[in-house]
Amino acid sequence: MKKIFASVGIVAIGASTVHAQYSPGLSSIQTQKPWSVSASLRGFYDDNYLTLPGNFSTGAGTAKKRASWGFEVAPSVSFNHSVEDTLMSASYVYDLRWYEDHSVKDQTHQFNAKLDHQFSERYKLSVNESFVIAQEPTVLDPSVVTSPLRVPGNNIVNTGDADFFATLTKLLDFHLGYVNTVTAYQQTEGDVIGLDVPGAPGIINPAAQVSRSAALDRMDQLAIADLRWKVTDQTTGVTGYQFEHVDYTSPEYIINPPVDPALTGALAGDTEHGFPGGVKANQRNTDSHYVFVGADEAFRPDLNGTLRVGVEYVDYYKVHQNQVSPYVDAGLTWQYTRESYIQVGVKHLHNSTDVTQLGPTSTSPVLDEESTAAYLSISHTIGDLTISALGQAQFSDFNGGGAGNASEDFYVTGINLAYKINPFLVGEAGYNYNRLLSDLPGRTYVRNQVYVGIRATY
Repeated sequence: MKKIFASVGIVAIGASTVHAQYSPGLSSIQTQKPWSVSASLRGFYDDNYLTLPGNFSTGAGTAKKRASWGFEVAPSVSFNHSVEDTLMSASYVYDLRWYEDHSVKDQTHQFNAKLDHQFSERYKLSVNESFVIAQEPTVLDPSVVTSPLRVPGNNIVNTGDADFFATLTKLLDFHLGYVNTVTAYQQTEGDVIGLDVPGAPGIINPAAQVSRSAALDRMDQLAIADLRWKVTDQTTGVTGYQFEHVDYTSPEYIINPPVDPALTGALAGDTEHGFPGGVKANQRNTDSHYVFVGADEAFRPDLNGTLRVGVEYVDYYKVHQNQVSPYVDAGLTWQYTRESYIQVGVKHLHNSTDVTQLGPTSTSPVLDEESTAAYLSISHTIGDLTISALGQAQFSDFNGGGAGNASEDFYVTGINLAYKINPFLVGEAGYNYNRLLSDLPGRTYVRNQVYVGIRATY
C-alpha cells in the first residue's frame, strides 16, 4: 500500500522559528521556496510489461508473456505557498514510458492539490484533490488495489476529500470528513470483442470477457464522523462512524445474457421467451456502515501511531444480501532522522474488484472482495546516498460468484538507490517485483523491472 510520506516533526520545526509559517506536512526544504521543477530520464527492462501469465491459451494455441526494453521521461512541477494560517500546495507529474516491443507507449498524469486553513485555535479545514490518468495498478490504486493487472488506455481516478476539525472542549475534539472518488476506465464493451493483447497483434487476451468499464467504473462516497478524547498529552482515544455508498456507473453487463441459437442471435434474456437474463454492473452497488474505536498515539516526538478497529456491515441492496466483517486500519511512522523514516501499516475491509464471475458459466456475480493489505516503507539516507524500499502484500477473498470459494494474493516490492551528484542532480537505479497468485485461470503472473537513470531538480 503506497503512502505519500509527510513529516511528523512539524511541531519541532515550528517551535524553532519566531514567526513560523503555517506549513503542515512540508519539510524545511519545501518551505525555502514556493516552487520547484524536476525531470527524470530512465532506461529500463521489463520482463512482463503486459502483466500476463507465463503461458496462456489463446484459443489458437499457447502464447507467452512479453518482455521489453524501454525508456521513461517524467517531468514534474510543484508549488507551495503558506502564510500565517493557510497552506496551499499543488503538484503535477507527467510520465511517458516507451516500450521497444511494438513501440507501446504509456502516458501517466498525476495532479495533486491541497489546502489547509486554520480558522482559529479551535477550527481547522483540510481539502485535498487528486487526479490520475494511468495504466499501472499501484498508481491507479495507491492503497488497496482493485485490479492487479496493467490496463492500457486513459484510465481515470479522481479523488476529492475534505476534513473539518473542531475543538469542543479542552479534552474533546470533533472530526467530520467526506471523500468522493470517481473511477472511469477507457475500455468499454465495444473494445473487448476479439480483443488482442496490447502490442501483440493476433494474441487474444484470455481475460477479455467483460470490459474494465463494466467491472470498475463507479462513484464511491464516504462520510466520516468521529469524536476524539485527549486521554493524555500523548494519547487520543477515537470513536466514530463511517457510511460508504458505492454506485457502479457503467450501463454494461458484467455477466452477459446467453444467446439462444433458435432465436437467430436474439438474447436469451429476452423476457418474451422466458430465458434468464444477464447481470448489469449496478447489481454490485453497496451501502456500507462502519463503527469503530481506536487511538492516536505519540510515543515520542519522532514515533507516531494510529489504530482504528471495528465492524463493517455491507448491504448489497440490489441483490438483497448483506455481510458483516471486521474493519481494521492501523499505521506506525518512525522518523528516526531528519531524512530517514520507516512506515508500516495494515488495512482490512471490503473493496471493489475487476473480477466479475468465478467461472465462465456462473450466473451469480462476484459482488466485491474482502482484503487484508499490509505495507512496509523504508527510506534511509547515508551522506549523499538514499536507499528506499517498499513492500506490499494484499490477500483477498472474493464474495459471491456462485458455488465455491476463490482468492488471490498480490505482492509488490521495490528498492531504489539515489545518489546526490550535486544539489541539482541525482543518479538513480532500482528494481521492482510484482507477483499475483490467483485461484482463477489466466491471472497469475510474475513481473520483474530494473531501471537506471538521472533526475534533475531546480
